[in-house]
Amino acid sequence: MKNNPWLSLILVAIGVFMAVLDASILNIALPSIMQDFNAKATDVQWLLNAYLITLVVLLIAFGRIGDMVRRDLLYSTGMAIFAFGSYLCAESWNITVFIIFRIIQAVGGAIVMGNSMALITELFPPGKRGAAMGVQAILVASAFSLGPILGGWLTTHLSWHWVFYINIPVGVIGITLAFLLLPPLGEKVKEPIDVMGLGLLAIGLGFFTLGIIKGQDWGWDSEKTIASFLIAFSYLVAFIAREITYEYPLLDFSLFRIRNFFVGILALFIMMMGLAATLFLLPFFLQGIKGLSAEESGYWLLAIPIAITILAPVAGRLSDRLNPKIMMCIGPIVFSVGLHLLNDLDVDIKFWELAPIFFVLGVGMALVMPVAMNVTMTAIPQRKAGIASGTIQTFNSLSQAMGVTFGGVLFTGKMNDLIPNGHVHISIKL
Repeated sequence: MKNNPWLSLILVAIGVFMAVLDASILNIALPSIMQDFNAKATDVQWLLNAYLITLVVLLIAFGRIGDMVRRDLLYSTGMAIFAFGSYLCAESWNITVFIIFRIIQAVGGAIVMGNSMALITELFPPGKRGAAMGVQAILVASAFSLGPILGGWLTTHLSWHWVFYINIPVGVIGITLAFLLLPPLGEKVKEPIDVMGLGLLAIGLGFFTLGIIKGQDWGWDSEKTIASFLIAFSYLVAFIAREITYEYPLLDFSLFRIRNFFVGILALFIMMMGLAATLFLLPFFLQGIKGLSAEESGYWLLAIPIAITILAPVAGRLSDRLNPKIMMCIGPIVFSVGLHLLNDLDVDIKFWELAPIFFVLGVGMALVMPVAMNVTMTAIPQRKAGIASGTIQTFNSLSQAMGVTFGGVLFTGKMNDLIPNGHVHISIKL
């Protein structure tokens, strides 16, 4: 049983779904949290920001650590930290400690996400990874899409605490399955962790993500936003200089000279940014203009993860047999067609008229995500799988943050086109 990679993939699936889901499930519960703690909107927003920034900062580091230790034990540890952090979040007594507990939770999420694709690379031989990467693509896109649905249901029928409590049994099951299903993945060569490089990267990515997240609130030309990007640029340049010259780099920049690695990361970045912007804007239309509840709007969006669930494994398996360029060229075209069809939405549009458009978007994502993941991870030496996995997930997290920001800018700029006289009334029925 331990030698069956498909059984081992169940454990990887649980960890990935849990970590990605938590990046989007909380949004719909924020109004209830704000009311319970008598907090300001800017305070509860940091429950999202703290999680995302911590992920971005630590993904590469934990991917690198995974290259030097037993990755199966590290992955199990990540799920344990995530489950424990979820319990702490559910038991929070004020916003400040809530934010701290979200950071702890994100540490576990960074361990899981930073090593997920590396685990698949170690478990599956070349030629059989495509279908497994298809499963990974399903989990990432579906969890990101299903988060608002599940969050809305839990908040409506139970309480916001259950947005976190639900992770505890899932984490326990995942840890148990890890000991049953994961083969022992032997320790690698021990190398020192580049602590100075990690510090430079943490500050650089942290301020860059902060600038992206808060830029619209502060103003893109405000001193805070400009200062955030200037600090980020300075530290990231210092990090690059450090890594190029250091004997044991945290991030091996030679990987970016591998064409398939670079192209795969770029494709994932663009597609995830497009999906994040779309999923940010659509609830405003469904809830604010059509007047649906949060739970109802989530059901309207189900066509996207359904399409990905159906087609991603097929696309992944085909990428092991056909030239991956075909699907990586067709996918963005299909996704763009879906976006074009969303241009002229009418307030009276029916579910069965909108669902096919969402399905087209899902098809576009399904044709690109597993193929790009497979191409990227197959292109690099297996001993650097952790660095590659952490790098990919870092860029994916950044793309989501940039997609939401871009969606916010579009929403603000086009508000008068969507709603007469520019008056917005968003009725969210919980």
